[in-house]
Amino acid sequence: MSAEANLLESEEQTLEAAKALVRDGAAESCAEAFPDLTRHYGRLLRHLRHLIRVGDLMQEELNNLNDRLQRSETKYRSLFENVSEGIFIAQLDGRFLDVNPALARIVGHRTPAEFLQAHQEDFWWPFVDEEEHERLFGALAAHGNVAHLQLRLRRWNGEAIWVEISAHASPDPRHTIATVEGVLSDITERKRILEELRHLATVDGLTGLYNRRHFMELCERELLRARRYRLEAALLMMDADLFKAVNDTHGHDVGDEVLQVIARLCQRQMRDADIIGRLGGEEFAVLLPQTGLEAALGTAERLRQAIAQTTLPLTTGRMLRFTVSIGVSAGAAQTVSLQDLLKRADRALYVAKDRGRNQVVSELDLALTRESPPGV
Repeated sequence: MSAEANLLESEEQTLEAAKALVRDGAAESCAEAFPDLTRHYGRLLRHLRHLIRVGDLMQEELNNLNDRLQRSETKYRSLFENVSEGIFIAQLDGRFLDVNPALARIVGHRTPAEFLQAHQEDFWWPFVDEEEHERLFGALAAHGNVAHLQLRLRRWNGEAIWVEISAHASPDPRHTIATVEGVLSDITERKRILEELRHLATVDGLTGLYNRRHFMELCERELLRARRYRLEAALLMMDADLFKAVNDTHGHDVGDEVLQVIARLCQRQMRDADIIGRLGGEEFAVLLPQTGLEAALGTAERLRQAIAQTTLPLTTGRMLRFTVSIGVSAGAAQTVSLQDLLKRADRALYVAKDRGRNQVVSELDLALTRESPPGV
């Protein structure tokens, strides 16, 4: 029993004893009991005053706590409504419960209420499809949180955007399903810039073909795959004939147009699986996966003819014709390297040039005729 309870019990016993004395008419005994009664009530008064002070302090602390909670809620609400990042609260099954104005604007609505109404009408919105929806909420169900997850959303006008989400799931006694709280940023512009940088790093600016470095990387990757499955591969090495004369006679602008036309014809003649690159200057190369020497020669000849039959109109009214020479090499991927294919195709290309240009020469031709490029 607490000290307070003991004190009150003692006071009650003293009070009952005093009442009995008064009731029995024992005046002398009452006079003797009165000092004890006043002493006990003095103690009770001091105790009550202490409890009042404690109560006042507790009420003051409670008021301060309520004020702090009010300020915190106001601060949170201000952040929720005014930050540029999207904030959302959802259930783990994917149903949004609340969003801030920034998230509503990101997906094309003016207010959170409009967002929630649109979401109620289409459960999967604003995700572009169920797969993207599952990427977020499936990961949250499995791990409890996600950090910097990038996925696609669909704005209300149908435009697809990229966002980055960090979120966590936690049990909520108010809901039978765990609640998700998350922050979302629109990274569409960042994605666009990164894609432009990737494009600049991998693609030749003039022709739109792969640049030399990326062409070599893709070829090495393809040859690894071909070795795994014991496939053949062929390579075409191609050079624009008399290109210096084109530049000297008609100017570099016309020379650039010639290279662009050659690049477009390569893209039209080749398969989607073929890898086309500009190695530098007027030199191009094409890797033909799963292709033997005979088929590669046929492809090279069709490309040579297509280029030879193409004309480029000049400002003078005349038509410019141009040709290419092509060297071809091929082999089983498990027995040749990319450097082998490039070296053998390059030797065949030099022979094609030496024979008069505008023709296709293969490494087999070199073996049959025992020809070598000049200086070799």
